[in-house]
Amino acid sequence: MSPSRFRAGNVDRERVIEVLRNAVEDGRLDISEFEERANRVHNARTLGELPPVTEDLVAESDQPIQLRNEAVVALFDNHSRGGRWVVPEVLQVFSGFGTAEVDLRDALLTRAHTTVNASTVFGRVNIDVPEGVEVRVRGWSFLGVRTTTARRAQLADPPVLEVRGFSLFGSLRVRAPRRRRGWLPWRRSTPRALE
Repeated sequence: MSPSRFRAGNVDRERVIEVLRNAVEDGRLDISEFEERANRVHNARTLGELPPVTEDLVAESDQPIQLRNEAVVALFDNHSRGGRWVVPEVLQVFSGFGTAEVDLRDALLTRAHTTVNASTVFGRVNIDVPEGVEVRVRGWSFLGVRTTTARRAQLADPPVLEVRGFSLFGSLRVRAPRRRRGWLPWRRSTPRALE
C-alpha cells in the first residue's frame, strides 16, 4: 500500500500544526489562513492529505511528514532521511565515499518485520533505531566496522528490524537510545558518632 494511504494519527497532525504555528509567528500566514489550514489538518484521514498543507511553507526535506520511500544513497556526498516518514518493508541504503544517515526514531514502522539492506564502500552508514525494536545485524565486513548499541527488546513480541549488507573499507553503526536508569545506587552512609 502506498504510504499516502496510511491513516493519519494525532502525532502526525500535531507535527503539521507546529509548522503552521511557526509560519504565523514568522508572518508567512495570517490567522484566517492558519485556521483554514488547521481545519484541513484536523479533518485529514490519511497521511497523503497532510503534506499539501505545508508544501509552500518549508522545503521538501523539512516537511513534517515525509512520504518518500526511495533508497537512501550517499555517493561522494552526505544524505540523510529522518523525521516522520513511512518505512517500506525493505529499505535500501548505500554509501560510497560518503555518509548515509537514517533516523528511524520518529518513523512509522508499519510491519512486524522490516529489512534494511545497508551497504557501504569507503563510506559510513549510521542508523538510529527507536526503543523497543529488536535489532538483528547480519552480513559481512572486509576491513570495515559493523557495530550496534541496541539491546534485546523488553517486549514479549517486539517489531524486528533486520539490517543486512556488507561493509568494505567502511563502517555501519546501528545506534539505539540510551536506557534511562530507573534507580540510583544507594550511597553508603557512615554512621554519625554519638555525641
